[in-house]
Amino acid sequence: MALKLHVLDLGNISVDINMLIPGTVIASPGTPNPPGQIVDIPVTAHLIEHPDGNILYDTGCHPECMGPNGRWPADFQRLFPYHGGEECHLPNRLEALGYGPDQMRYVVLSHLHNDHAGCVEYFRKSQVIIHQDEFSMALRQYALRNSGSYVWKDTDTWLKNELNWQLITPEQGDVKLADGVRILNFGVGHAAGMLGLKVDFRSRPGILLVSDACYNRTVYGPPIKMAGFMNDSAGFVRTLNRIRSLADDTGYEVWFGHDREQFESLTKSTEGFYE
Repeated sequence: MALKLHVLDLGNISVDINMLIPGTVIASPGTPNPPGQIVDIPVTAHLIEHPDGNILYDTGCHPECMGPNGRWPADFQRLFPYHGGEECHLPNRLEALGYGPDQMRYVVLSHLHNDHAGCVEYFRKSQVIIHQDEFSMALRQYALRNSGSYVWKDTDTWLKNELNWQLITPEQGDVKLADGVRILNFGVGHAAGMLGLKVDFRSRPGILLVSDACYNRTVYGPPIKMAGFMNDSAGFVRTLNRIRSLADDTGYEVWFGHDREQFESLTKSTEGFYE
């Protein structure tokens, strides 16, 4: 079994660090108004070239998310601005590798937030895999016009495109997707339903792609630090403990969702791949 994993650099989002890890910047009597700290976090996707069909994990932000007519609401653009040149847009990253959206057999979405499912509409011929509870949450927010991290215009477009959805239920557990690739059914935590991937290699230890189930190494700990965005705190901690146990048992490396230092250390798709 031979597969190749490409790390796709899809740009950055600027965010107040306290929204990632609460309590990072704290006022004190001596410093009642400490300066805030804005950090740029990477937006990523991962392409797995597989003999049985290509697999894409997450789709990043939509190329038209920013600006006066952008998909993201104005307040959202102000709080979490996206930065990325045209080369960072997912269709262009795939094209640079010689692929188009129609050449993805599977698109596995960790969850449906704006920076992970923004380009899902392009994949009309793929089987799009998402956790059932997360799918239900996104549709609920759409119906109520409560945007938040589920961008209304993104959801509206993929609904109109009638994508080929496959829902992973809470009872299914982990699911083998292809030889060497397994869907990790994390369930509720950061979002209503999170999915990860376990990827095996021939020439190096495997990888656990966990997306926002764990933002970065600081959250991972030990000890675990609670993240700024989560749907269920108990589920969040349970998932992190499961990831740590799986990593300890297998020796696999954990790739976090938005860890700048780790991301800088990885080989990007413009430089090479993992196999």
